[in-house]
Amino acid sequence: MAEFSIDSNFIPALHKPPALLPIAKHRESLLYVIEKFPVTIVIGQTGSGKTTQIPQFLENAGWCSDGKVVGITQPRRVAATTVAVRVAEEFGCEIGKEVGYSIRFEDVTSSSTRIKFLTDGLLIREALVDPLLSRYSVIMVDEAHERSISTDVLLGLLRKIKRKRPDLRIIISSATLQAEEFLKFFSEGPEDTTTGKNNSKENEVATIISLEGRTYPIDILYLESSAEDYVEKAIKTVFDIHTQEGPGDILVFLTGREEIDTAVQAVSERASELDARQGTLQPLHLYAGLSTEEQMYVFDKTPDNTRKVVFSTNIAEASVTIEGIVYVVDCGFVKQRAYNPKTGIETLTATPVSKASAQQRAGRAGRTKPGKCFRLYTEDSYGALPDANIPEIQRSNLAPIILQLKALGIDNIVRFGFLSPPRPNLCPKLLSFFMPWGLWTNMPSSPGRWDSGWRRLPWNQ
Repeated sequence: MAEFSIDSNFIPALHKPPALLPIAKHRESLLYVIEKFPVTIVIGQTGSGKTTQIPQFLENAGWCSDGKVVGITQPRRVAATTVAVRVAEEFGCEIGKEVGYSIRFEDVTSSSTRIKFLTDGLLIREALVDPLLSRYSVIMVDEAHERSISTDVLLGLLRKIKRKRPDLRIIISSATLQAEEFLKFFSEGPEDTTTGKNNSKENEVATIISLEGRTYPIDILYLESSAEDYVEKAIKTVFDIHTQEGPGDILVFLTGREEIDTAVQAVSERASELDARQGTLQPLHLYAGLSTEEQMYVFDKTPDNTRKVVFSTNIAEASVTIEGIVYVVDCGFVKQRAYNPKTGIETLTATPVSKASAQQRAGRAGRTKPGKCFRLYTEDSYGALPDANIPEIQRSNLAPIILQLKALGIDNIVRFGFLSPPRPNLCPKLLSFFMPWGLWTNMPSSPGRWDSGWRRLPWNQ
């Protein structure tokens, strides 16, 4: 028998086959609990396959019969688009046919769409027209741990909807162990407004915890002293990795567009000075302000003898997966909104990340081989970080959401079932502001009239 040899014509698969993903062996148990319980909470590490595979499990099991749709919400549009394209490829269809997506200003679906990815904010807008979301048989709230305002509001709406629609199945998917918080929220259920008593039945929620994901080890490295200029330190670290470490692409977390554009330009200029034998660097940027086409560039295969360097905001923390990442550089900061109800001013400020976010960032490495995470701060600084970020609903301007809830027929905002209630002093301040504009006592019921009223507010002029 001739000896089999491996030559350079063989390249690694870009995507892991679905049958090899960790979630594959949980298929039957997942379908069982989804059938039996109205709400299923899935806690799985990044890379377990929960986002791409659960919708396909459901479609194959008949949850899309009679024209029904499986809807999967994402906190960001780049995640909705990229995951939809990936699932369409696995499903063997053209994007927009059986598998599609809807984001603001872009609807890539059709009458044949059975699996639909969309942002959580867009699903809330759909509820303005269809309050019971009757076209959906299953709604999966993905990346629920990010706790955006839209995600928290959507969770509250779904808890109300499930009382009217016992046939609806709700899946809460998270990459961090917040199972007990979600479990308690849906188990308690809404209170009866007349009796104040809990309306949920016991054992109504099923929980699946810890679907294994990453299997390769990740080395965490800290600085001896925190960097004064973390953007410059991140750039230097990129070149150190490129010249001293093995193959593999690099993902760098910075806080915003200005920092990212600065870093991309600096790497482009300095890369020209590299020895040709070291290969080239391809710096790319990823943040919410880019068009869908621009965001998709980071997922393209890199040319031969080229190392991809993606400079990203926390958009790449959990929502999207960029294949080939082996090294992560974490600046340790994130830009967050903070609203002052006294002044009515909302600011966007760089603040330290939480431990949960730092762990999520590190988890981007080691997907296909052992990886490394370079943290641009000290280990003591990491120890002082909060365990989790403050939910956005407790630190942001709630005016748009309050008006949306009012348009949905929810008059008592204070008693609405939020996973984490807003600050007590915030709602009365906003309600008193709306009164002179006639947007509270005379709230329009149709979405079009609601938009017209919303545009009358002073900050939208």
